[in-house]
Amino acid sequence: MPYARCPYAAERARLIEQYEALLQLTERMLKLSHNNKWDELIAMETDYIAEVASIGGPLPIEHLDEATQARIGELLEAILDNDMRLRQQLIERRDALGDMLQVSRRQQDLHRAYSGGKVINAGNRFRQETS
Repeated sequence: MPYARCPYAAERARLIEQYEALLQLTERMLKLSHNNKWDELIAMETDYIAEVASIGGPLPIEHLDEATQARIGELLEAILDNDMRLRQQLIERRDALGDMLQVSRRQQDLHRAYSGGKVINAGNRFRQETS
C-alpha cells in the first residue's frame, strides 16, 4: 500500500515530526550546556518533558513501514546520544560545583581556625601608625 494512501500515513508523519522536534530540542539543550547556560537549560527541561509526554507512544509496529521504522530508529539513536552527552556534561558540572563547595568549606575552616571563631579586622593590626 503506498505511503500516502495508508490510513496510518498521517499518524506516521506526525510521529516522525514529534521525534524530529525532540531531537532539535535535545540539540538546543546540548548547546546550552556547552555554553554554560545552566539556568536556560533547566528552564528548557520542562519543554523536553512536555515534548516526550506528547509523543505518548508509538503506533503499533505493524502500522509502521520499514522506512518509518528506520527513520524513527535514527532519530531515537541521535536523541539518546544527545541525552548521554548532556548527562555527562551535567555530571562534570556537578563535580565542579562540588569542588568549589569543598574549597569554600576549607576556607571557612581555615578562617575559624586562625581567628578562634571570631571575625577579626586584620587591617587594624597591621596598620602603621604615624606620629
